[in-house]
Amino acid sequence: MIPNAAQKTLDWYRNRLGCFTGSNLGKLMQQGRGDTFSKTAMSYLYRIAAERTMNPAIVEDDDMFSAYIGQVDVTTKAMRWGSEQEANARELYTKITGNRVVEVGSCRHPDIPHFACSPDGFYYDEMKPERYVIEIKSPSQATYMEYAATIRDNESLKSANPDYYWQTQGEMMCLNADWCDFITYCPWQEDPMHIARMYPDIDAQARISERIVEAEKLIEEITSKIKRNGRTYEIRAGRTQG
Repeated sequence: MIPNAAQKTLDWYRNRLGCFTGSNLGKLMQQGRGDTFSKTAMSYLYRIAAERTMNPAIVEDDDMFSAYIGQVDVTTKAMRWGSEQEANARELYTKITGNRVVEVGSCRHPDIPHFACSPDGFYYDEMKPERYVIEIKSPSQATYMEYAATIRDNESLKSANPDYYWQTQGEMMCLNADWCDFITYCPWQEDPMHIARMYPDIDAQARISERIVEAEKLIEEITSKIKRNGRTYEIRAGRTQG
């Protein structure tokens, strides 16, 4: 069953808590010297470790969890613009392709724990059968022109923006998709949509799986060092009692 919980809701944030997510796979895949994790990747691992050791009282309380989301949210003006344009892009994509994609929530990988992705749409045809996802980006006009002129396949996407390449590979992994239509949308242009089809890269997806296994070991080391000996805390009206 494909989750249909709306994205950006509290339940969506809760479902992703402590998970490796598609939009952050690019950070996870960054290497330091040799095959180690880069500083950016380590910062991401510390963030996941923090999420997994959060006080349950905070996570379960809507008001306190909303306050937490507001504190950690790093949405930029450009990101808000992109989110606002998703519905328009999906509608135009449906007109162009004739395929009606549905919105999905946080989709967990069937075999890899703590790995979830939230594509911008999902399509499944029982008659063929085929299943695929879409990923929508609404960048500036200059970036739109760059992507429309250069992105055609896996390799060109990886060259233009590695983060998006890893994101699409992760989404195909989590939903067992046959392909991902990477959509660049800019409503100001005469031709406002560019669609490039990405396919599963077996080697890249194997590397993602391996990287998550490596990361899990480090996160376990991190969390084990900070566990308190059975001591619990209760949060009340902004005060911590232990």
